[in-house]
Amino acid sequence: MNDLLPKLRRAFIGLDNRYPLADGSSRQRIYLDSSASTLMMKPAYEAARHYLRHYANTHTSVHTSARITAQTMTWASETTLAFVGAEPQHYLATFLGSGATAAINRAAAGLAALRPERDVVLVSSMEHHSNDLPHRHHNNTVAHIPLRGAGAHPGTVDLDALEALLEQHQGRVNYVAITGVSNVTGIINPLKAIADLVHQHDAYLLVDGAQMSAHAPARLSANNIDLYAFSGHKVYAPGSPGVLVGKRELIAAMPPHEVGGGMVGAVSKWGYDLAAQLDEREQAGTPNIVGTITLACALKALQRADMETIFTQEKALLRWSLEQLHQCDTITLYGDANASERVGSIAFNLGDIGHGLVAAILNDYHAIAVRNECFCAHPYVQEMLSDEFARLNIDGLDNQQINRLFQDRRGMVRASFGLYTRREDITALVAALKDIETNIDHYRPLYQGDADGHYRHRHFKPATTDIFDIEQTLNAQLDALCNR
Repeated sequence: MNDLLPKLRRAFIGLDNRYPLADGSSRQRIYLDSSASTLMMKPAYEAARHYLRHYANTHTSVHTSARITAQTMTWASETTLAFVGAEPQHYLATFLGSGATAAINRAAAGLAALRPERDVVLVSSMEHHSNDLPHRHHNNTVAHIPLRGAGAHPGTVDLDALEALLEQHQGRVNYVAITGVSNVTGIINPLKAIADLVHQHDAYLLVDGAQMSAHAPARLSANNIDLYAFSGHKVYAPGSPGVLVGKRELIAAMPPHEVGGGMVGAVSKWGYDLAAQLDEREQAGTPNIVGTITLACALKALQRADMETIFTQEKALLRWSLEQLHQCDTITLYGDANASERVGSIAFNLGDIGHGLVAAILNDYHAIAVRNECFCAHPYVQEMLSDEFARLNIDGLDNQQINRLFQDRRGMVRASFGLYTRREDITALVAALKDIETNIDHYRPLYQGDADGHYRHRHFKPATTDIFDIEQTLNAQLDALCNR
């Protein structure tokens, strides 16, 4: 039995936060917004804080602290490769920019420059904008791969449709971009089967692992994945960079995306030579050293706790949670309920109550943090809502009322899990949703909606600076320093 995992589940900064409620009381927050960003793992944060005593820049080994930094960054790279199941002799890990978005943009630009004659990219219909828009920006033609099923309950990528698109664009498909796990429904795509099919057509496979990495083993080598991107802030290390893990021979063949200090071997007025070491060539400028180390510490902790066990337990919690949510009479759950591989991201709507109103009441009266709207996956969400839009009755409504009706229906509510999510959290969510169903006529007049579908309480308007004020916190630290 792994003794670490149950203790690690409670070792997160901010789990005990209490926030004021609209009824005058306060309650400990329940955080169900981990698909957007996870909370900070305390052991990873503390380990990185201890490293800061030795902080120095990279790109030199002349003094002791610089050597410590270089060694620690090498450890971070090795730890990352081990975590995603990527053999270090075949794969390289690069840390860069603003989460998976930066990593995917680097991959899209590099692949487009590598094979410009292959001007087609295939992208699934369930993608986050970060794994859709970069491909549209850097390539001539993007075709979207349909999903199995239709309406409110789509499943995984349709392999037959993928094969048909590969054959239709034979010889023109440069790469296929697929999410490992949907950020909306938590559905897991069959990556090994997709990789085998893609490689049969001499195309590359880019996997968006932003939602997968904290929840399920990635197994890059076993699945023969060419490129894999994920975000530190979704793997319990807020403030960390994005990560691009790719096959070394592929990364080496792509032209550098950024140039600057540290990625060159020699520079003159007449030209420059790229660094001989591939990992140096891919890291222009000063990297996010502290963020990278914090991320690697979080990954090592998850690895020690055992990702297979984490995955198995989360799937069990998800199945139980879906059963509990059916206690709500008017709930609609989205995505294939029978998908065998799915993790903890649940998208739903509650009867005819606008998604924005549900999310606001959950926060204001129950201290439950969820997300609503379209989760940066507009085409996917709108496709799941299409049948409901078709059934809307707008007879007798003026334009303002029609707009409000459509804004209320054009999104969903999402409850998403982290390592710290417990059955008690889901029980509280179900009780809160049943309260909203029962007492919606009481709640509605208390809120003012705007044209964009956002709702604000008419009377409960706590100032966030009363809860946390960064300048006040800094001044207290400075005052304490002066008084020593």
